Amino acid sequence: MRLRAARRRDARAWHALQRSIYEEGRWFVGDGPPAEAALAGRLQVQPRHRAVVWLAERGGALVGWCEVGRLYPERLQHVALVTVAVAAGERRRGVGSALMAQAEAWAREQSVRKLSLHVRAGNAGALALYQRCGYVVEGVERGQIDTGAGFEDNLIMAKHLVAPEAPA
Repeated sequence: MRLRAARRRDARAWHALQRSIYEEGRWFVGDGPPAEAALAGRLQVQPRHRAVVWLAERGGALVGWCEVGRLYPERLQHVALVTVAVAAGERRRGVGSALMAQAEAWAREQSVRKLSLHVRAGNAGALALYQRCGYVVEGVERGQIDTGAGFEDNLIMAKHLVAPEAPA
């Protein structure tokens, strides 16, 4: 497996991977992936110190991605939001762990103090990965996701790269 920074020309393959994961209907909250053109725009617009997309390839095929970007406004610049996803046939093969390590390395290079992510409460595999990587649950949005068969909680998890300062 090889990790690399995404380029604008990767938008089509990135979109196809996202579409395949959305079609599983179990992991993401949205109704579908952003349009290919929107993904291409995201790969072009943000400077590297603001956001980056890492791709995982195996045998020339895209098998996972991790997007990490600093929050706005200025007083939230110390926090970056992480999104990671792995193709169905590649899960539990180290792809997610490698992408999470890459995200953390980028965050440390950029002096980010905290990484944050959202995960559906029923996504046991992702929860286990994030916990192994040192993330803890910081919040629960109860009944946040309409699954069509009921409602699922959304968990907010975070990893502090620098110990939080005590309030003044």
